[in-house]
Order: sequence, then C-alpha cells, then structure tokens
Amino acid sequence: MISEPYKNSRIASLAAGCIALLALAYGLYMAIRYNGTHILYPAFSFRQTQTAITSYWACRDGFKLAYETPVAGYPWAIPFEFPLYQWVVSLISCPLGLDLERVGKAVSYAFLILCAFPAAHICRGLFGEKWAPYFFAFCAVFFTAPIHVFFGQAFLMETAALFFMLYFIAYMVSLIQGDRTMKIAVLAGIFQTLAILQKSTTVLPLVPILGFWLLAVGWREIISDRLRARVLWQGVVAVLIPFVIGAAWAKYSDYVKLYNDFGSQLTSGALTSWNFGGDRLNWKLWLWVIWLRNIVLNLGGWVGVGIAAAGVIMLDWKHRALIVGGIALFLLYFMVFTNLQFVHEYYQISCEAFVIFGVAVALGGAIAHRNRLLSFVGVVALAGITAVNVNTFLTGANFQLLKTVYGPDYPVLAAAHFVRDNTDPARPIVVYGDDWSSEFPFFAERKGFVAPLLFKHYDDLVANPSKYLGGKQPSAVMVCRDARTPEFEARVEAGIAPATVKRLELCDIFLKG
Repeated sequence: MISEPYKNSRIASLAAGCIALLALAYGLYMAIRYNGTHILYPAFSFRQTQTAITSYWACRDGFKLAYETPVAGYPWAIPFEFPLYQWVVSLISCPLGLDLERVGKAVSYAFLILCAFPAAHICRGLFGEKWAPYFFAFCAVFFTAPIHVFFGQAFLMETAALFFMLYFIAYMVSLIQGDRTMKIAVLAGIFQTLAILQKSTTVLPLVPILGFWLLAVGWREIISDRLRARVLWQGVVAVLIPFVIGAAWAKYSDYVKLYNDFGSQLTSGALTSWNFGGDRLNWKLWLWVIWLRNIVLNLGGWVGVGIAAAGVIMLDWKHRALIVGGIALFLLYFMVFTNLQFVHEYYQISCEAFVIFGVAVALGGAIAHRNRLLSFVGVVALAGITAVNVNTFLTGANFQLLKTVYGPDYPVLAAAHFVRDNTDPARPIVVYGDDWSSEFPFFAERKGFVAPLLFKHYDDLVANPSKYLGGKQPSAVMVCRDARTPEFEARVEAGIAPATVKRLELCDIFLKG
C-alpha cells in the first residue's frame, strides 16, 4: 500500500511533468511557427550569417579542416571553432535541396530539445529514484526561458555546444560518484572533445573544476595504486586528452589564419586580451547583463531569486550545495569571459543552464518533499515561473523581431540580392562600411572581403583589391552605411574603374562588369 506522503509527492511530480510537457509544446510551437520567417533576424545577424556562410560554402566547395568562411579575402579560410554544427546543417540541407536558413534554425532547436537527455542523466545521478521532479522542473524552466525560445532557433552553434557540455557533465558526475568503468570515462572524453571543438568558451571554465574534483575524490586510490590507479587514467581520458585536442585545434586554426592578411589579426593570441578581458566589477555587467538580461528575463527576476532562496533556507544541505553551486557556475562564466558575455547575449546559453538548474533543484526539492503543503507550493511555483517566462517573451522586443517578416525590400536583402542577380558568381565582392560582417556575402551568395577599418592594409585594399582576392578583380564593390562619402567613393572608383554604379538605400554598388 502506498503511503500518503509518497502518494502526494507522486501526484505533485505528475503535475510537474505536465507543466514540463506544456513548456516543451510551447517552445516547439514557437520554433515551428516562426521557422520560415525570412532572414536571420537582425539580432546578432553578424554571428548568424558568419555561421551560415560556412555551411553554405561547405555545400559547394566540400568539407575541409581549413574550412571556408569567405568574408576576409583570399585564401578564404579563417577557422575559429571546429564546424560540427555547420557541417550537420550542410549534410541535411544540401543533399535534400532544403532551404539552408530553415534547416539551420531547425537543427539548432533540435539540439536544444536533445539537452533534455543529458539533463535527465544528471538528475538521475544526483537524486536517484527521486530524479523525476527535478528533471521536470528543469525542463519547464529551460524550455520557456526567453533566451532559449529566441536564440534556440537561431542559426547558431550555441545549443549544440550546450548539448555536448551537458553530456560531459553527466558522465563526469558518474565518474565522481564512483563509477570506475572506462566506458564512462571515454564517453565523458568524447563529449568534452565535441564541446571544446564546437565552442571552447562553453566548456572551458568547467574543465579544471571537474578535473580537480575527480582527482580529489580519487586521491586515496591514486596514493595507494599510483600509476595503476584507474581514476587517474579516467581523468586522463575524460579531461586531459580532450583539452589537448582542443588546444591542438586552436593552434592549427591560428596557423591557417596566418595565411590570410586579415586572419592574422584574428588569432587566439591576438584576441586573448579581448576574450579574457573586461571589468568584473563594472556595475553595468552586474545590473544590465547578469540581473536584467538573465535573471529578470529568464527567471522572473525576484520570482527566481525567491525560489532559490527558499530552497536554500528550507531544504537540506545537499540541495543547498547544488543550488549555490549552480548559481556560482553561472557567475563564473561572467568572471572568465567578461567581455564576451557582456557584448554577446547569446553567449549566456552556455551558462544560463546552471542558474536554471539551481532554481530547478529548489523546485524539485519542494515538489518531492513529504510535506504535502510544501509539495503543492512547489508545483504552484513551477507553474508561476514558467508562466512569467512565457509572458516575458511574448511581451518583449525579441518576440517582435522573431515574428517580423523580412521581405525583398529589406535594405540588407535588397542590396545583397542586387549583387547576386547582377554579378558573376565566380568572382568575389568587396564590402566597406559593415565591419567584417558576413551579411552581404551570405545573402549575395558570393565570396568576398568585408573590410573593417581595423584591417591593417585597408588603404591598399581600396587601391588594389585584386591583391587580396586571389588575383581576381571584384565583380562588385559595396560601399555601405557611414562609408558612403564622396572622398572615399572616389578612391573606390579609382581602384576598380567600375562600369556602372547602382545607388540603393543602404549601399552604393560599384559594378565592375
């Protein structure tokens, strides 16, 4: 016969499961409903089109380690991350003749859904037979968090990297808890390798923490068995080898970039001060980014804080440690990659999961509690925070961006499509006035050089563009936005001697003919 407290917690867990299913259905609806909205929406289109153009040219020029992202001149390779997500999109889209943008969005959201599997593995490892309410709470908040609803269906690799990272954590939890089978170590190593290659900033802060934690729990075994200690070799396989592989890829990608005049300015060494820099005590970081952009927009602000605080006060030490640990890991990413987290909102996909987990532990602990009232309050709180998330997104600016239809008259598309329809596909283009964004080359379906002012040979490029395009004269030069001045355009004309000039809302386009 089932005891009354157990029956109550089981009913509460089923209720939490229903909320999680509704959350997943909501996210799926949003992803399907707006998958066909044309254009990689303006929010971070710089990064979305950079990812998409890699997939586009992989379809046409093949898969290469020195893969092409042709926006910085010849040779066209300026590799950053290993293009796992980009190649998956290409392998689905190109053979089947499917729209690349739609496939990219769908694959991104598919990886987001797949994150539920490692999340379930982690919850089972931490909570045993009572894992279900924690998992349901995590999924309900995770799938309604506005950052996931919006960027989860963007043409970005973030969700793929998050999926790999979560499975790495899941298998490391198994190792730390005493599973000494080499199979688990190999699986942890595989997923750390995939995560660090796909996007190193997603997993790097975790590597030393989980590595040293594994060594700490296995220290007696290491002292006793020395080099024969199984836990030592598990650490090598699960942590050290993947890190070395990631470092080797970084060295290789830097080596490839050195063959590109602009790529030499984009090596990991050249960007180290930016990637790891930033003011950790800047009030804007703590107020605008951590609090407003993340806690308020994805956890209901004081609602999420209140749930986490209640969990720390009312639950046992295990729950307290996990809640605080989740929050600490969330904050750690802002301390390690301050500039990146400050500037790029989508970077928070890699760390938002930790604070969501912390809140989910508090919710799950309440739902699974033997106290009937606390269990009921846990279900109500879960329903409340998911409802707040849904309302936050539907009344926010990102939803307006998501549902806006960008037609052929949209200035970026109008300029890019004019180039696509009036130039030779075999000849590259040059773009000024758009930093080094991939927008125009991607929508124009052309290789090119989008020259930023920081390019050290900027003036030489203007005077002699073929020197930076593999000896080919550009079919068109696009002078856009603030670059459109009479003095600069006179220099452009002197450099390419255009046959005609087309003046559009966003760009003046010099056609070579």
